[in-house]
Amino acid sequence: MKKIETTDAEIAQRAADLIIANKELFFQNEEKAKRAAELVIANLEKAKRVAELVIANEEKAKRAAELLIANEELAYQNAEKSKRVDELKIANKEKAKRAAELVIANEELLFQNEEKAKRVAELVIANQEKVKRADELVIANEEKAKRAAELVVAMEVKAKMVAELVISKLEAINHEKLQLSLMETIDIARQLVELRDPYTAGHEKHVGDLAKAIGEEMGLDTDRQEGLMVAGYLHDLGKIIVPVEILCKPTKISPEEYSLVKNHVQAGYDLLKNVTFPWPIAHSVLEHHERLDGTGYPNGLKGDQISLEGRILAVADVMDAMSCNRPYRESPGIEKGLAEIEIGRGKIYDEKVVDACIILFRDKGYMIPTAIA
Repeated sequence: MKKIETTDAEIAQRAADLIIANKELFFQNEEKAKRAAELVIANLEKAKRVAELVIANEEKAKRAAELLIANEELAYQNAEKSKRVDELKIANKEKAKRAAELVIANEELLFQNEEKAKRVAELVIANQEKVKRADELVIANEEKAKRAAELVVAMEVKAKMVAELVISKLEAINHEKLQLSLMETIDIARQLVELRDPYTAGHEKHVGDLAKAIGEEMGLDTDRQEGLMVAGYLHDLGKIIVPVEILCKPTKISPEEYSLVKNHVQAGYDLLKNVTFPWPIAHSVLEHHERLDGTGYPNGLKGDQISLEGRILAVADVMDAMSCNRPYRESPGIEKGLAEIEIGRGKIYDEKVVDACIILFRDKGYMIPTAIA
């Protein structure tokens, strides 16, 4: 067999071909590695988007759960409000029933007084008949007639005096009972406010009593002092429009809730403006949150635009509010209250009213029953 010899050139050519083949194979492997890396990166991006989608779905589920809880809480609150409204309706019916009974009692009293006046008038007529008969007797006997005439004149004078005295006493009794009836009605209205806001029970009475005392210290007549007391008893009547959950809230109320509370002044005025009082009660109630510098409400009145009653009620209201506890805070105390009105003297509170109030507390020992020292 013939032996095939391989030349150096062929060996070199094969070596070169092998090198080229290896380079080509290496290049192909690099391309495959590059595509594998790109595929890994693409898969990582997809995994990232999937994770983000899972997180987003979890957030949506969380918000849905929170919304469900909020709706359940709102439904509970609405049920509670409905329950309180029903309770208030029952209480109002009871108050209306008592008021009707009071009206009937007053009508009965008026009827009795009319009957008494009728009897007095009949007595006067009977006396006049006696005078007529005495005149006829005078014609028969001048001396006896003279004496009878003098007796009749004396009887007429006495009868007139008796009639005037009886009528005067009846009018006094009727006025006293009507006055008592008015004060009982005012007290019912005050208690109605306290039923909705038990945490400030007594506040209206304290303000009325203090306003009257300030008026007395300032030298106002007794009738005007009584008007101040009544205005104080009714100054927060408009709070019946404020939701109970705001009045009894144990924490500081929000600006929106405070706006609702401020409406009680106008509401109180609207309830009282058509009621006939011998004093300007409705306007006093309307102005008890006005301030001398115009920063008060509801109308931003300034200085003498505010009635004296409104200025007195403003100081009395602040003093009682700062001297007693509230659901959302403890009482700062009487001295803090006095310091507050001293700081505002002549700026937001009337100077004479502030001076009279300070004299009452510091010089004359005036006390608010539930005040904190």
